[in-house]
Parts: sequence; C-alpha cells; structure tokens
Amino acid sequence: MMELLSLLRLWISFFFISTLLLLRVDSHSEYLIGMGSYDITGPAADVNMMGYANMDQVASGIHFRLRARTFIISDPEGKRVVFVNIDARMASQIVTLKVIERLKARYGDLYTEKNVGISGIHTHAGPGGYLPYVVYIVTSLGFVRQSFEALVNGIENSIIQAHENLSPGSIFINKGTIEDVDDMCKEDDVGKTTSASGVGSSRSESSSVPP
Repeated sequence: MMELLSLLRLWISFFFISTLLLLRVDSHSEYLIGMGSYDITGPAADVNMMGYANMDQVASGIHFRLRARTFIISDPEGKRVVFVNIDARMASQIVTLKVIERLKARYGDLYTEKNVGISGIHTHAGPGGYLPYVVYIVTSLGFVRQSFEALVNGIENSIIQAHENLSPGSIFINKGTIEDVDDMCKEDDVGKTTSASGVGSSRSESSSVPP
C-alpha cells in the first residue's frame, strides 16, 4: 500500500512539473519554431547515383525513402531563418532558386535568398542529374527533370509544413563528446557502413536515415 501511495505521489509530481514547464514555454518563449518533413525520393531506377562519377553506378530500387527536413526559427522581432536538411549529396543553385521562387509566390518577401539555407547530408546513394554543372551531368547522362522536380517539390512542401506549425518553443545548445568516432570512421573506410540514404543500387550498399 505504501509503495502504491509513493508511486501515486511520484506521478502527481511529474504531472504537476510537466504542466508548469509547458505553461512556461507557451507563455514566456521568445521564439517561434516550426518543423516540416517531406518526401524527395525522386526516380528510383535507371538513374545514375549522385556523386559517384561512374556511369555504371545506376539505381535499381528503393531501400528507404529520402526526405527534406525543415526547421524555421522566428525571433520576437519577426526575423526568420529557414534551414533545410536534405537526404541528398548537396543542393544546387537551380534547386535553391526554384524553391525560393515558389516561396515568394506564396509568401511574398517573407522567405528569400537571405534567410533560406538548403544543405545536403553528403550521401551518394540518391539519384543525380539535378545540378546544372557539366562535371555532374556528364555521368548522369544529362539533366534529369524527375530528380530536380522531386527535390524542389519536397523542399517547398517541407518549408510549408514548418511555416504552418510555427509555435512557441525554446532553443537549447548542448556540448559533449561522441565516443568511438574513429572506430566508426574506420568501419566506413572498409565498407562495413555507408552513406545514410535510401536509393539502392546493384553495385553499392545503402543504409537509411530515420523519417
């Protein structure tokens, strides 16, 4: 009986503290934070994989789907910054310009070249053909509009999601040490693990990133 009462008091205390923390975030937070996630997989077969510089490195199916993940932060003065992390080798100038063009058509000058950043995770296990530069489109046998449209549409929609769910939140910074990083890098070097992505190939390994 005593154990049951102690457990009950513990849960009541937990509920009380959690409620206070939530009320504090809602009423005193200085930032609005929004998050979004959208599919950018694109063509999954018969397309050269980005960045291998090997014409024989052709995708042959989907292992895990690729996504764009967006974070929007707005300060008390209304200034905003948008960071988009994509499951791709990199973004490209034409992808970024097209995304911003669509955002301007929808939101005016709220999101521009000055506050939107798009960054890839440097995976090579995704479809290529979406960059305008000769060194990249040679191995992809030209510009692949399916890859381009999938990236643009996915990035745009992930930003729309983040914009629509902006809510008061807090930002925390943590600093620490990640153990055994050297060992993980050595495993990568010998091919035991590979880049985090989602388009499979008949000639390379691929793993995944969480949705």
